[in-house]
This record gives sequence, structure tokens and C-alpha cells, in this order.
Amino acid sequence: METPISEPITNEPKITQELLAIMSAAIAAYLGKNVRIRRARFISNQGPSSWSQQGRVSIQSSHTFSTTK
Repeated sequence: METPISEPITNEPKITQELLAIMSAAIAAYLGKNVRIRRARFISNQGPSSWSQQGRVSIQSSHTFSTTK
């Protein structure tokens, strides 16, 4: 006896109508004109971004070590 295939279980948050309305209002306030959101999705975690990695490199390279006594 086969069990029916159900949708895969995901822990990803859903984009609700309220969230779309908030995003649309924020974008409209920033741009100064009404916008229509055609598609929205959450970006999955793909490791450290190049922006954050470069920021860490900049901070770490700013530390100078003195070897003189």
C-alpha cells in the first residue's frame, strides 16, 4: 500500500500578504512612488557574503602589532 506523497517539509518562513504590504510601503516611501512587487522570496544562507568577509578583512588588517620592546 503506497502512501500519498505530501509536500516536502521546510522550515523556511512564508511571505505573507502583510509582509508584502509592508515591503511595498517601505519601497514606496524610499522611492517616492508606488511600486508593485511581482515576486519575492527569501534568500537562503549561502555562507558568508563578500561584503561581510571584506569587512572582517578590513577590521583585522587595521590592527597593528608592535614587535619592538
